[in-house]
Amino acid sequence: MDPGAQGVATGASGSPVSVPRADGRVDQFQVFYDSTATQGLPFVWHRAQSAPGGSYGAWERVSAGTVGPKASFVTAVENAAGGLEVFWLDHGGFCHSVQGPAGGQWSTPENFGLQPSPYHGFLVLFKRSNGTLIAMASSGKPDRSMESRTQLSSDGVWHPAEMMGKVPETDVGLGQPSTVTELPDQRLKVTAREWNRDRYWQIAEEAPNNGIPSGWWAARWQLCATPQCD
Repeated sequence: MDPGAQGVATGASGSPVSVPRADGRVDQFQVFYDSTATQGLPFVWHRAQSAPGGSYGAWERVSAGTVGPKASFVTAVENAAGGLEVFWLDHGGFCHSVQGPAGGQWSTPENFGLQPSPYHGFLVLFKRSNGTLIAMASSGKPDRSMESRTQLSSDGVWHPAEMMGKVPETDVGLGQPSTVTELPDQRLKVTAREWNRDRYWQIAEEAPNNGIPSGWWAARWQLCATPQCD
């Protein structure tokens, strides 16, 4: 946090992240530097359309939570209740803030818990056909290569992190998911590139996750024959 920064958007970093809403509107998130910042790091800002296809309102800062350094990763999604959830990189970990369906103030940023090794990418969000959200990121823990957290549409609570299998080779680390696909039987298939090598791996759920912790992802990642993992 940089409580000394006054919330002055003086320079954009990267491109805006657009989030389609269920009512047809689009919200956007953008990282802006602040000339009043005491730490020299930027912040996440947000703006929303007043109506589908309409004009955007003014940019407003989400919080005094800093972004970076070195990487200004941001992603966001609309949850099942119609609220917004935004995530950004802060000193190697992921910050998380929520805005309710009626808009207004954002929640105080909290550590989301997933934390990959340096340079192993950001967090990827996926919404299942039943409205369940899943967040996935590479893991630096020795017993797993990736982790996920699930938010059921029925309760809106992010459940604890679950392991997503292990690459069966030593000294191999994955980047963030390259693709996430929901198969016809509602299982998820995930592909990922090695963080520093042009090889791709894939893994799938053994059964669709219904919210019961653990045991859904296959134990090991499989090496793909092609970058498309087809």
